[in-house]
Amino acid sequence: MKLGVCGSADRAALAKAAGCDYIEMNFTSVTRLSEAEFEATRQTLEDNDMPCEVMNCFIPGDFPLCSPDLDVPALEAYLALGFSRAKALGVEIVVFGSSGARRKPEGITKGEAWQLLAPIYRLAGDHAAKQGIVIAIEPLSYRECNAVNTVRDGVALMNLAGHPNVRMLADMYHMGENGEDFEDILDVGDDLRHCHIGRPAGRVYPMPGDGYDYTPFFAALQKIGYPGRLSIEAGPPSKDPEKDLPVAVAFLREIM
Repeated sequence: MKLGVCGSADRAALAKAAGCDYIEMNFTSVTRLSEAEFEATRQTLEDNDMPCEVMNCFIPGDFPLCSPDLDVPALEAYLALGFSRAKALGVEIVVFGSSGARRKPEGITKGEAWQLLAPIYRLAGDHAAKQGIVIAIEPLSYRECNAVNTVRDGVALMNLAGHPNVRMLADMYHMGENGEDFEDILDVGDDLRHCHIGRPAGRVYPMPGDGYDYTPFFAALQKIGYPGRLSIEAGPPSKDPEKDLPVAVAFLREIM
């Protein structure tokens, strides 16, 4: 299993020094760079020998995906540019969390929201497929999202979308915050394409002796023979990433 960390290109050197295999960058931020800024970002990654294999923060909140006011042509232009840049960086997975964009309006059910989201997932899947990229649906905690919360929600939406380039993500932090059973990962099986981790109750790097039992999460991954990537999506507990990230990486590699 490859281990990475979420962050911008200016964290590439830190990620490399800490022993990460890749960095997971922000899709929206990269898409909205100027051409000169994008080339500088690509060069920074190359100079630090730190690949960007995954991106998150896929669609910004100014694209209300469950609204009749959604500007579909503008969304398509955004997707086309973003995926072409992701491909140029060597990205293989794009995470679709995007709580602001997929927020459901008051007065409709989750199921009704999924009926609105499924065509968007198919549209995004088509753009991803053109670049050889897979989208991973990220369920988010009840505190952060009102449309897609649990791993079971994500699987239901994935099946509704029915696109081969739209698969699943499991985030240990969000599952822990929701009180989900990590064994639910077994129902995802081969459709699990990416994972995130952070310690629930604080959303900080997993660290030795931090009082949290990470073994049920990793046991579930082991049971399905998960071969993919795991990104640390959290902050340093001491507020010093140069101090904490190498410790967290070593700790997770020991568990893995």
